[in-house]
Amino acid sequence: MKGFRILTSTLFLLTSSIALSSSISVQKVSEHLHILSGKEYGTNIGLVATENGLVLIDPMPGNNQLSALDQAIWSIYDKPISFILNTHAHSDHTGGNAHFEKQGGKLIESSFNLDELTHIKVKSHTTIDNIYYHKESNSIFVGDVFDTSWHPTFYAGGIKGFNEAIEAILNLGDDQSLIIPGHGSPAKKSSLLEFRKNTFTWINKIRELHHKGLGVGQIMIDTQVKDILEKFNINNKSPFLPHKAYKRFIERTISVINDEKSIRNAGSHGIKYLSE
Repeated sequence: MKGFRILTSTLFLLTSSIALSSSISVQKVSEHLHILSGKEYGTNIGLVATENGLVLIDPMPGNNQLSALDQAIWSIYDKPISFILNTHAHSDHTGGNAHFEKQGGKLIESSFNLDELTHIKVKSHTTIDNIYYHKESNSIFVGDVFDTSWHPTFYAGGIKGFNEAIEAILNLGDDQSLIIPGHGSPAKKSSLLEFRKNTFTWINKIRELHHKGLGVGQIMIDTQVKDILEKFNINNKSPFLPHKAYKRFIERTISVINDEKSIRNAGSHGIKYLSE
Protein backbone atom coordinates (compact mmCIF):
# COMPACT_ATOMS: atom_id res chain seq x y z
CA MET A 1 0.00 0.00 0.00
CA LYS A 2 2.98 2.35 0.36
CA GLY A 3 3.28 2.30 -3.41
CA PHE A 4 -0.35 3.38 -3.70
CA ARG A 5 0.19 6.31 -1.31
CA ILE A 6 3.37 7.42 -3.07
CA LEU A 7 1.67 7.23 -6.45
CA THR A 8 -1.28 9.38 -5.47
CA SER A 9 1.04 11.91 -3.83
CA THR A 10 3.13 12.10 -6.98
CA LEU A 11 0.05 12.64 -9.11
CA PHE A 12 -0.86 15.73 -7.15
CA LEU A 13 2.58 17.16 -7.71
CA LEU A 14 1.89 16.94 -11.44
CA THR A 15 -1.25 19.09 -11.15
CA SER A 16 -1.78 22.59 -9.88
CA SER A 17 -3.57 22.67 -6.55
CA ILE A 18 -4.97 25.93 -5.24
CA ALA A 19 -7.49 26.79 -2.56
CA LEU A 20 -9.84 29.36 -4.07
CA SER A 21 -11.86 29.56 -0.89
CA SER A 22 -11.81 28.11 2.57
CA SER A 23 -14.21 25.36 1.51
CA ILE A 24 -13.45 24.49 -2.15
CA SER A 25 -10.18 23.00 -3.36
CA VAL A 26 -9.24 23.01 -7.04
CA GLN A 27 -6.72 20.87 -8.93
CA LYS A 28 -5.85 21.76 -12.49
CA VAL A 29 -5.34 18.58 -14.51
CA SER A 30 -5.19 20.29 -17.92
CA GLU A 31 -6.32 23.48 -19.64
CA HIS A 32 -9.72 21.85 -20.13
CA LEU A 33 -10.18 19.88 -16.90
CA HIS A 34 -10.19 20.82 -13.24
CA ILE A 35 -11.14 18.71 -10.21
CA LEU A 36 -12.99 20.58 -7.48
CA SER A 37 -13.94 19.31 -4.05
CA GLY A 38 -15.78 20.66 -1.02
CA LYS A 39 -14.70 19.91 2.52
CA GLU A 40 -18.18 18.84 3.65
CA TYR A 41 -18.70 15.92 1.23
CA GLY A 42 -15.29 15.34 -0.32
CA THR A 43 -16.93 14.44 -3.64
CA ASN A 44 -14.64 14.84 -6.64
CA ILE A 45 -16.38 17.30 -8.96
CA GLY A 46 -15.29 17.49 -12.59
CA LEU A 47 -15.22 20.83 -14.42
CA VAL A 48 -14.70 20.24 -18.15
CA ALA A 49 -14.38 22.93 -20.82
CA THR A 50 -15.85 21.72 -24.13
CA GLU A 51 -16.64 23.38 -27.43
CA ASN A 52 -20.32 23.34 -26.45
CA GLY A 53 -19.81 24.88 -23.02
CA LEU A 54 -18.76 23.99 -19.48
CA VAL A 55 -19.65 20.54 -18.16
CA LEU A 56 -19.96 19.86 -14.43
CA ILE A 57 -19.72 16.28 -13.18
CA ASP A 58 -21.19 15.39 -9.75
CA PRO A 59 -21.77 18.97 -8.55
CA MET A 60 -22.16 18.44 -4.81
CA PRO A 61 -19.55 20.01 -2.51
CA GLY A 62 -22.04 20.25 0.36
CA ASN A 63 -25.32 22.08 0.91
CA ASN A 64 -23.56 25.09 2.41
CA GLN A 65 -20.80 25.23 -0.20
CA LEU A 66 -22.69 25.67 -3.49
CA SER A 67 -22.07 29.42 -3.57
CA ALA A 68 -18.37 28.79 -3.00
CA LEU A 69 -18.43 26.28 -5.87
CA ASP A 70 -20.04 28.97 -8.07
CA GLN A 71 -17.23 31.37 -7.21
CA ALA A 72 -14.57 28.78 -7.93
CA ILE A 73 -16.03 27.97 -11.35
CA TRP A 74 -16.30 31.63 -12.38
CA SER A 75 -12.74 32.31 -11.18
CA ILE A 76 -11.45 29.56 -13.48
CA TYR A 77 -13.43 30.06 -16.70
CA ASP A 78 -15.67 33.11 -16.15
CA LYS A 79 -18.56 31.22 -17.77
CA PRO A 80 -21.81 29.61 -16.59
CA ILE A 81 -22.33 25.85 -16.53
CA SER A 82 -23.95 24.49 -19.72
CA PHE A 83 -24.29 20.79 -18.88
CA ILE A 84 -24.53 18.64 -15.74
CA LEU A 85 -23.56 14.98 -15.54
CA ASN A 86 -23.75 12.49 -12.66
CA THR A 87 -21.77 9.31 -12.12
CA HIS A 88 -24.72 7.91 -10.16
CA ALA A 89 -27.90 9.01 -8.41
CA HIS A 90 -26.75 9.31 -4.77
CA SER A 91 -27.32 12.71 -3.21
CA ASP A 92 -23.65 13.36 -2.41
CA HIS A 93 -23.15 13.45 -6.21
CA THR A 94 -26.46 14.88 -7.43
CA GLY A 95 -27.30 17.31 -4.62
CA GLY A 96 -26.18 20.37 -6.56
CA ASN A 97 -28.04 19.57 -9.79
CA ALA A 98 -31.03 21.82 -9.07
CA HIS A 99 -28.76 24.71 -8.08
CA PHE A 100 -27.04 24.71 -11.47
CA GLU A 101 -30.21 23.91 -13.40
CA LYS A 102 -31.72 27.13 -12.02
CA GLN A 103 -28.74 28.95 -13.53
CA GLY A 104 -29.42 27.46 -16.98
CA GLY A 105 -27.41 24.24 -16.85
CA LYS A 106 -28.93 21.26 -18.65
CA LEU A 107 -28.97 17.94 -16.80
CA ILE A 108 -28.03 15.12 -19.17
CA GLU A 109 -29.54 11.84 -17.99
CA SER A 110 -29.90 9.70 -21.11
CA SER A 111 -28.95 11.07 -24.54
CA PHE A 112 -25.28 11.98 -24.63
CA ASN A 113 -23.72 14.04 -27.39
CA LEU A 114 -20.50 15.63 -26.13
CA ASP A 115 -17.55 14.83 -28.40
CA GLU A 116 -14.94 15.52 -25.72
CA LEU A 117 -16.33 12.89 -23.35
CA THR A 118 -16.82 9.14 -23.78
CA HIS A 119 -19.66 7.69 -21.72
CA ILE A 120 -20.24 4.10 -20.66
CA LYS A 121 -22.66 2.53 -18.17
CA VAL A 122 -21.84 -0.21 -15.68
CA LYS A 123 -23.53 -1.76 -12.63
CA SER A 124 -21.48 -2.00 -9.45
CA HIS A 125 -21.96 0.63 -6.75
CA THR A 126 -25.50 1.31 -7.99
CA THR A 127 -27.75 -0.17 -10.66
CA ILE A 128 -26.57 2.56 -13.05
CA ASP A 129 -22.99 3.80 -12.69
CA ASN A 130 -21.86 6.25 -15.36
CA ILE A 131 -18.19 6.37 -16.36
CA TYR A 132 -16.86 9.43 -18.21
CA TYR A 133 -13.57 9.50 -20.09
CA HIS A 134 -12.05 12.86 -21.06
CA LYS A 135 -9.60 12.10 -23.84
CA GLU A 136 -7.80 15.46 -23.93
CA SER A 137 -6.60 15.08 -20.34
CA ASN A 138 -6.62 11.26 -20.39
CA SER A 139 -8.79 11.26 -17.26
CA ILE A 140 -11.60 8.92 -16.23
CA PHE A 141 -14.37 9.83 -13.76
CA VAL A 142 -15.56 6.59 -12.19
CA GLY A 143 -17.80 7.70 -9.31
CA ASP A 144 -18.04 5.35 -6.34
CA VAL A 145 -17.11 2.25 -8.32
CA PHE A 146 -13.65 3.19 -7.01
CA ASP A 147 -13.04 5.12 -3.79
CA THR A 148 -9.57 5.81 -2.40
CA SER A 149 -10.93 7.12 0.90
CA TRP A 150 -13.27 4.28 1.89
CA HIS A 151 -13.88 0.56 1.53
CA PRO A 152 -15.33 -0.84 -1.74
CA THR A 153 -19.11 -0.67 -2.16
CA PHE A 154 -20.02 -3.21 -4.85
CA TYR A 155 -23.47 -4.03 -3.54
CA ALA A 156 -25.71 -3.37 -6.56
CA GLY A 157 -23.67 -5.27 -9.12
CA GLY A 158 -22.24 -7.90 -6.82
CA ILE A 159 -18.92 -9.57 -7.55
CA LYS A 160 -19.61 -9.98 -11.26
CA GLY A 161 -20.78 -6.41 -11.73
CA PHE A 162 -17.81 -5.04 -9.80
CA ASN A 163 -15.31 -6.96 -11.92
CA GLU A 164 -17.03 -5.96 -15.16
CA ALA A 165 -16.99 -2.31 -14.07
CA ILE A 166 -13.27 -2.42 -13.31
CA GLU A 167 -12.59 -4.07 -16.67
CA ALA A 168 -14.61 -1.38 -18.44
CA ILE A 169 -12.53 1.34 -16.77
CA LEU A 170 -9.27 -0.43 -17.60
CA ASN A 171 -10.31 -0.57 -21.26
CA LEU A 172 -10.51 3.22 -21.46
CA GLY A 173 -7.46 5.38 -22.10
CA ASP A 174 -4.02 3.89 -21.47
CA ASP A 175 -1.69 2.96 -18.61
CA GLN A 176 -1.08 6.63 -17.84
CA SER A 177 -4.77 7.53 -17.50
CA LEU A 178 -5.77 9.43 -14.38
CA ILE A 179 -8.56 7.62 -12.51
CA ILE A 180 -10.75 10.07 -10.60
CA PRO A 181 -12.71 8.26 -7.89
CA GLY A 182 -15.97 9.45 -6.39
CA HIS A 183 -14.05 10.42 -3.26
CA GLY A 184 -10.38 10.45 -2.33
CA SER A 185 -7.18 11.03 -4.24
CA PRO A 186 -6.95 10.38 -8.00
CA ALA A 187 -4.77 7.44 -8.95
CA LYS A 188 -3.46 5.48 -11.90
CA LYS A 189 -4.63 2.12 -13.24
CA SER A 190 -2.06 0.23 -11.19
CA SER A 191 -3.87 1.46 -8.07
CA LEU A 192 -7.23 0.43 -9.51
CA LEU A 193 -5.84 -3.07 -10.12
CA GLU A 194 -4.60 -3.20 -6.54
CA PHE A 195 -8.02 -2.07 -5.32
CA ARG A 196 -9.66 -4.89 -7.27
CA LYS A 197 -7.17 -7.44 -5.93
CA ASN A 198 -7.76 -6.30 -2.34
CA THR A 199 -11.53 -6.38 -2.87
CA PHE A 200 -11.40 -9.98 -4.07
CA THR A 201 -9.15 -10.88 -1.13
CA TRP A 202 -11.70 -9.33 1.22
CA ILE A 203 -14.66 -11.14 -0.37
CA ASN A 204 -12.87 -14.50 -0.36
CA LYS A 205 -11.92 -14.18 3.31
CA ILE A 206 -15.43 -13.16 4.39
CA ARG A 207 -16.86 -16.03 2.30
CA GLU A 208 -14.49 -18.51 3.96
CA LEU A 209 -15.37 -17.43 7.51
CA HIS A 210 -19.09 -17.16 6.74
CA HIS A 211 -19.14 -20.69 5.31
CA LYS A 212 -17.41 -21.92 8.47
CA GLY A 213 -20.39 -20.64 10.42
CA LEU A 214 -18.80 -17.58 12.05
CA GLY A 215 -21.14 -14.73 12.93
CA VAL A 216 -20.53 -11.08 12.07
CA GLY A 217 -19.15 -10.32 15.52
CA GLN A 218 -16.64 -13.15 15.24
CA ILE A 219 -15.60 -12.09 11.74
CA MET A 220 -15.04 -8.52 12.95
CA ILE A 221 -12.34 -9.58 15.40
CA ASP A 222 -10.54 -11.89 12.98
CA THR A 223 -6.95 -10.68 12.59
CA GLN A 224 -6.73 -11.43 8.87
CA VAL A 225 -9.99 -9.61 8.19
CA LYS A 226 -8.65 -6.54 9.99
CA ASP A 227 -5.40 -6.72 8.01
CA ILE A 228 -7.25 -6.90 4.70
CA LEU A 229 -9.45 -3.97 5.66
CA GLU A 230 -6.37 -1.85 6.32
CA LYS A 231 -5.32 -2.30 2.70
CA PHE A 232 -8.07 0.20 1.82
CA ASN A 233 -6.88 2.68 4.46
CA ILE A 234 -4.79 4.77 2.08
CA ASN A 235 -4.67 7.82 4.34
CA ASN A 236 -3.79 5.88 7.51
CA LYS A 237 -6.91 6.96 9.39
CA SER A 238 -7.20 5.74 12.96
CA PRO A 239 -9.65 4.17 13.14
CA PHE A 240 -10.26 3.68 9.44
CA LEU A 241 -13.94 2.79 9.91
CA PRO A 242 -16.32 3.47 12.78
CA HIS A 243 -17.58 0.30 14.45
CA LYS A 244 -21.02 0.61 12.85
CA ALA A 245 -19.58 1.07 9.33
CA TYR A 246 -17.19 -1.87 9.78
CA LYS A 247 -20.05 -4.13 10.89
CA ARG A 248 -22.22 -2.95 8.01
CA PHE A 249 -19.45 -3.61 5.47
CA ILE A 250 -19.21 -7.23 6.62
CA GLU A 251 -22.99 -7.67 6.66
CA ARG A 252 -23.38 -6.32 3.15
CA THR A 253 -20.48 -8.41 1.86
CA ILE A 254 -22.18 -11.52 3.25
CA SER A 255 -25.39 -10.44 1.52
CA VAL A 256 -23.54 -10.23 -1.81
CA ILE A 257 -21.98 -13.65 -1.20
CA ASN A 258 -25.39 -15.17 -0.43
CA ASP A 259 -26.85 -13.61 -3.58
CA GLU A 260 -23.96 -15.06 -5.57
CA LYS A 261 -24.72 -18.51 -4.12
CA SER A 262 -28.42 -18.13 -4.96
CA ILE A 263 -27.60 -17.22 -8.56
CA ARG A 264 -25.28 -20.21 -8.87
CA ASN A 265 -27.85 -22.60 -7.39
CA ALA A 266 -30.67 -21.21 -9.55
CA GLY A 267 -28.51 -21.57 -12.63
CA SER A 268 -27.79 -25.20 -11.85
CA HIS A 269 -31.55 -25.87 -11.86
CA GLY A 270 -32.17 -23.98 -15.07
CA ILE A 271 -34.01 -21.18 -13.25
CA LYS A 272 -33.47 -17.54 -14.02
CA TYR A 273 -32.61 -15.85 -10.73
CA LEU A 274 -33.62 -12.24 -10.11
CA SER A 275 -31.83 -10.59 -7.21
CA GLU A 276 -33.87 -8.23 -5.10
